[in-house]
Amino acid sequence: MKRLFKYLCVAVMSIASLSIIGCDDKDVAIPPVDNPDDNTEQPEEPEKPKDEELPANYLKYDDEVIELRSMYYIINDADDLGLQYAMAMTPIEEVASFDEIIELEEYLFLSLGEETLFNAIDNSEGHIDVMDISSEDVVYMFVAKVGELDIVDNANGHLNITSGEVVVSLDEATYDITIKARYATVLGDVEVVATLPFEQPEVVVSDSYFRYTWQDVEVDAHVGSAYVEQTLDGVVYTICKDSVKTYVYYEDTPFLKVAVAGKSLEDDFELDVATYDGEFSIWACDPIKGMDLRVSNDNRDNRSGVVSVKDGLLTCTNLCYDDIQVDVCYVDAYRSVNECVNISYDERTELFTPRSVVLDNSGDSEYRIYVSSREGITTVKDMVNPDVVVTYPKEGWDKWLMKGNFISGSSYPDMTFKYRKSTYKKGEGDCYGMNGQIVEYDAERGLLRLNLNLYTEEGGIALYYSGAFTLVE
Repeated sequence: MKRLFKYLCVAVMSIASLSIIGCDDKDVAIPPVDNPDDNTEQPEEPEKPKDEELPANYLKYDDEVIELRSMYYIINDADDLGLQYAMAMTPIEEVASFDEIIELEEYLFLSLGEETLFNAIDNSEGHIDVMDISSEDVVYMFVAKVGELDIVDNANGHLNITSGEVVVSLDEATYDITIKARYATVLGDVEVVATLPFEQPEVVVSDSYFRYTWQDVEVDAHVGSAYVEQTLDGVVYTICKDSVKTYVYYEDTPFLKVAVAGKSLEDDFELDVATYDGEFSIWACDPIKGMDLRVSNDNRDNRSGVVSVKDGLLTCTNLCYDDIQVDVCYVDAYRSVNECVNISYDERTELFTPRSVVLDNSGDSEYRIYVSSREGITTVKDMVNPDVVVTYPKEGWDKWLMKGNFISGSSYPDMTFKYRKSTYKKGEGDCYGMNGQIVEYDAERGLLRLNLNLYTEEGGIALYYSGAFTLVE
């Protein structure tokens, strides 16, 4: 500013000198005095030019004002050079990113080092005299390529400018940067005014992880299993630290469960637990060590964190309450909660995907559960070649299943588990036992969650199903 003030003073003094030199004692110009008796028509005073209305973001060059319609800034880590604040602007509308702007033929570019930028904001009200930037500062650069304007300036030489000043400010709430730049260039004066939003860097994650800290416990592990489920209410994501046989076992391992109402499997979203106005629930739990954190739209006091899903990539960042902090990321394919798998010596093999369930309660003494890999089956008659059939005594319906408890071969030795053409009964052959559980039962909406298990010498079969069912009585 001192240098600019000096230039202004010199300019004023020069104008004053020219005025004095242009006046002679013999020819002193005397301003006319209004004479009320003089009927001579006086010339009308010319209208004062109206103030030029400028766009909020513009480039002014050679008396032409060009509106800047797309702009972003990014922050690069330039290693030993520190952080680079790189700003890009263009007159072209609806350009989607910083990279796309600088690939255009017409754009403006300004690059400032972090130290230069914040030293100006903290100590000089944002003023930067670019002529004072160290010649060794390779981060500073100004590029203007719009129309006939083609200027490149850097700190090592300033070959295309004779002066330059940038005034910069940073909005601490929105992180927008506002610049007001004036350059005297070899092609004329250039003025740039713009407010640039910060372009968030794209998060590139190559690995999935499950991390949390609580008291003196610290867990940093890979994700073993991950599920996504579409329900009538919304979407549910469940990320498990360990590999589990089927979805019913997710509570046997540290897990993160996120349910968001009104969302589908295809939807991207960002959920800030402090401000999200929709219905949601988040449950982070380690059933072994005792960590338990629950958050919902009705239970968010003193809780913070963000859960987001973009193109299937789920991230949970700084989910916190008291001394608990949870960070989870999953980048791979999800398992469906509906699956039937064979477990053999801890090796897991998919058998089929359950798609239809019929509960046959029409028998006098026995009831049956039919499960098929075919969709839309609603009758026993249509259950031709079902994949799984579980037969159990009639009394097991009210005594066990409707209470959410397990019905098992230990309680009912005549209970059978049929998988396709093979029928199993506890104690016969290599069958150690079997059980079944209706985890949830919603008769009004016709939905249930079903868990069936067969245990053999080698391992057995585990089946889980969540969805519509038909009750035949």
